[in-house]
Amino acid sequence: MVTDVGYARGMLMGARQMFAANVKSMTLDEALFAGGGYRSVLGVVKHIGGWVHVYRSYAFDAQPRHWARTDWPRGLIDTVEPTKEYFDDVVTWTESGLEAWDRDLKGVAVGTLDEPRPAHFGGKLPLATIVGIVAHHVVYHTGEMNMLLSISRGEAWEYSEEVEENHISTYGHGIKPNWMSDEHAHAHEEKLRVAHEARTGA
Repeated sequence: MVTDVGYARGMLMGARQMFAANVKSMTLDEALFAGGGYRSVLGVVKHIGGWVHVYRSYAFDAQPRHWARTDWPRGLIDTVEPTKEYFDDVVTWTESGLEAWDRDLKGVAVGTLDEPRPAHFGGKLPLATIVGIVAHHVVYHTGEMNMLLSISRGEAWEYSEEVEENHISTYGHGIKPNWMSDEHAHAHEEKLRVAHEARTGA
């Protein structure tokens, strides 16, 4: 039987796994990519990590640390260091914050998630609400990061999950899922090619 604490830990674990899948094997160019906008992947990761640490600190620490006092990798600096080593440090720091959430939730008594805990804005919220805010915040910005990566890598949808994008051509930009055999992937590519040529008159 899943308890309220188990459910909360599961929510954060799902967010953590989604985050890890997106930062795995990322190059420095991808980490610095902003897609012509003003939020790079590295900036998004640093933002996620900052709030993961701040929300946890206020919910669990006797002396909570806000944005300016949290343990930023290499200190709180106004500019990022455009190196792979720095990016890896930020990723590790963000993941350590999610690990700390799981560690602290393990110590919460079952049935007490509705008890209020301090939040960084000066008020209190039920711990369940704080967990929901953190999990959704991680997933929300991981989605932002995923979109930046898809633009950087020139990727469309995984094979068999296409959304028909009639206003753009996605042929040649699909992604072979891990579970799909080469034979199945080739057959799917052929189907996409035929549809693409029919639309473009190629």
